[in-house]
Amino acid sequence: LQHPHILPLFDSGVADSFLYYVMPYVEGISLRDRMAREKQLPIAEAVRIASEVASALDYAHRHGVIHRDIKPENILLHDGSALVADFGIALAASKAGTRMTETGMSLGTPSYMSPEQAMGERDLDARSDVYALGCVAYEMLTGEPPFSGPTAQAIVAKVMTSEPVQATLLRKTIPAHVSDAIHTALEKLPADRFATAAEFAAALGDASLRTRTAHIEAATSPRRRLGVLPIAALLLAVLAAGLLIGRGSVKKESSSSDIIAASLDMGDSGRIRQVGNIRLAISRQGDRVVFVGNSGSDAALWVREMDQPDARMLPETKGAFAPFFSPDGKSIGYATSIAGRTTLKTISVSGGVTRSLVEDSVASFGGGTWGDDGNIYFTTASRALARVSSTGGHFTTIALPDTAKGYKEIDFPAILPGSKLALVMLWYGSSATNKIGLIDLATGRVSVIADGSYPRFMEPDRVVIGGSNNQILVAHLDKRQLRLTDSPVVVLQGVQDEVSNGTVQFDVADNGTFVYQKKVRGDVGLVWVDRAGVMTKVDSGLVGSFISPSLSPDGGSIALGVNTAVGTQVWVKQLATGAFTQLSGEIKDADRPVWTPDGRGIAFVGVTAAAARRTAWIRRADGSDKVQPMLGNTVALDEIQLEKTGRYMVFRSEGAGQGTRHLMLSERGVDSVPKSLIKEKYDTYAAALSPDGRWLAFVSEESGGREVYVRPFPHVDSAKFAVSVNGAFEPVWRRDGTELFFRNPRGEVFAVPVTTGATFKHGVPKLLFSRPGLTIQDYYRNYDVSPDGKRFLMLDGGGGETSSLNVIFNWGRQLERVAKGGK
Repeated sequence: LQHPHILPLFDSGVADSFLYYVMPYVEGISLRDRMAREKQLPIAEAVRIASEVASALDYAHRHGVIHRDIKPENILLHDGSALVADFGIALAASKAGTRMTETGMSLGTPSYMSPEQAMGERDLDARSDVYALGCVAYEMLTGEPPFSGPTAQAIVAKVMTSEPVQATLLRKTIPAHVSDAIHTALEKLPADRFATAAEFAAALGDASLRTRTAHIEAATSPRRRLGVLPIAALLLAVLAAGLLIGRGSVKKESSSSDIIAASLDMGDSGRIRQVGNIRLAISRQGDRVVFVGNSGSDAALWVREMDQPDARMLPETKGAFAPFFSPDGKSIGYATSIAGRTTLKTISVSGGVTRSLVEDSVASFGGGTWGDDGNIYFTTASRALARVSSTGGHFTTIALPDTAKGYKEIDFPAILPGSKLALVMLWYGSSATNKIGLIDLATGRVSVIADGSYPRFMEPDRVVIGGSNNQILVAHLDKRQLRLTDSPVVVLQGVQDEVSNGTVQFDVADNGTFVYQKKVRGDVGLVWVDRAGVMTKVDSGLVGSFISPSLSPDGGSIALGVNTAVGTQVWVKQLATGAFTQLSGEIKDADRPVWTPDGRGIAFVGVTAAAARRTAWIRRADGSDKVQPMLGNTVALDEIQLEKTGRYMVFRSEGAGQGTRHLMLSERGVDSVPKSLIKEKYDTYAAALSPDGRWLAFVSEESGGREVYVRPFPHVDSAKFAVSVNGAFEPVWRRDGTELFFRNPRGEVFAVPVTTGATFKHGVPKLLFSRPGLTIQDYYRNYDVSPDGKRFLMLDGGGGETSSLNVIFNWGRQLERVAKGGK
């Protein structure tokens, strides 16, 4: 490596079993020596040194060398100029091969190690060195590294879970653009950092490149502003006597029988995140609310005390969803999904260190609840109900889904006082058929008690149910007979629900305080998004509840699933004429359409009244024939892909739980039933065949998280390429085969340059844009790409985020009036 800011290596060898290096003598000191003497360097000098080191690293990276141990001790100052020394770890790492991970080594220095390096990942790239240089720059300016601690383990724990203090809070004279650049380099996810050291250097030196300030300030300093607490009638009689409007705080001073409905402004949270799961909870005491809010482009938990004017973020909870309170209201349980791996965690309401209870073994999360017996009850990867101690340990399975009785998942548990019974949602295959179950926690026996999607319990004997059409229903429960004593009645409408899984966004406290998110997501619209993230509507008049859009080969028509009152149907939209017609006929739950390679037909999956299994169907795109089965109704299917010659069809088995989704192959004229293509102990799904038909992209959970892989087709066992890192799904090929696109849970869209044909080659994923508000699907793509690869057909949820929640105090009094026939 010949570069002005890299210490050259003249020779090396072994003498008497001692390894030696021959390098030039440097007349000067190390950066560590200077920092020990001066603590903080002049800003201009610190920026210059960081830029020189960045120049050296960029040169090394372009020659395929990652340093792995950038720190002040390895930066020498020769006549004031930086010289990067000790590429020995980089060399050792390249020679050690798999022995690094086999022995559990994480080579580097804890205070400067990137999160991925601290995790022991072997395949590091330039962004790991960018992170380390960000640590050095931070220390040069503030006098201390971003993370420190008494032991290496303590430092690594902070690197993995904490956010660094904003540099400008420690030294206010640091220019904003310099602070922005450093904190971008210190992002936990490599994809959120600068892609190259050269980009980092450019950002340090250009005051016009400010991109992060608003996000950082919102996440680190509560912005005090006047809030408004309007009193809304909604469906209730509102008594204004108990409401103080000052700065958005709520204080009860009226009679305990008052019914008060109010809107709570969540202030600095920005928006309450649109997540496809539970996003809010209220403590059993009714004194605080937790919800999923914004943390830059990611999500985090925010807590709003009822008697305080502002919500506050828990910065350690990045990526959180599905929160729930401990019985005393002092702790919060929640889930995070990082790199496709979901973990059950807890944290104090005041913040601080998080505790991981069930790590990496929960592939997806169907909600949790905290019993008063000290256990947390949650849905496992196999969609069973389980319990684990709130202090950690092994979990115990209580009840499994019973496919013989029709339900495939047990979700969203709510433990009744005494921790002997649990209300759950039983998923039968679609949100329209969900039922409410009651589980005896001692025996695991499941009793079906009502229709509905999301149950909560309200003292002393009420079951509150989230129903269809944005409704809340209430009925009384006989806990001894394990049944309802009356039929559920609608008590509230206009509550936000989620079409994909049936959850309804509400919760209720023991004292009758009821909190919910008012319906804000209108109908879903089809949108074009260009490669820079600019969004335009496809047709302002085309709105509905849509999923799985698919563009015809010529880009002139769109096939998509449409949720209707009778289930999902496949429709076709003609872009030139505006015609919008139903195609799936009498097939029920029809969705996930794909076009035949010639653009004349559309295949999809669905069921008929005579057969309960979802299978593959096909029809001409103009509807000039009848729906025809593509194969016998012998295997339950959930997706389909067609190879360009028509010789092969790729299917994916219907699944509900970890390891139940597998890819299958059918050859026309040869196979009467699909045969296994890729079947492992982990899930594989979201198949996408390359335009030339030679390569298969798909999502696999073999690493413990969701990543995109490519294999040759149809001989899938001859090679395998991993093309994504840090979590990815929904792969889609560009029509000319030059790029492969995918998304991640944060709504980021990446493009990977690829070469197909007899061999497959791929480059580094490039972030095109981030659009967290656009809808995604966990196990199938929810977007498509135009034939020229210049824009994406996506689904806009219509504003499913809001900056306020609704709360009703003494809601139980309102329910008593409803029961007596009042309003």
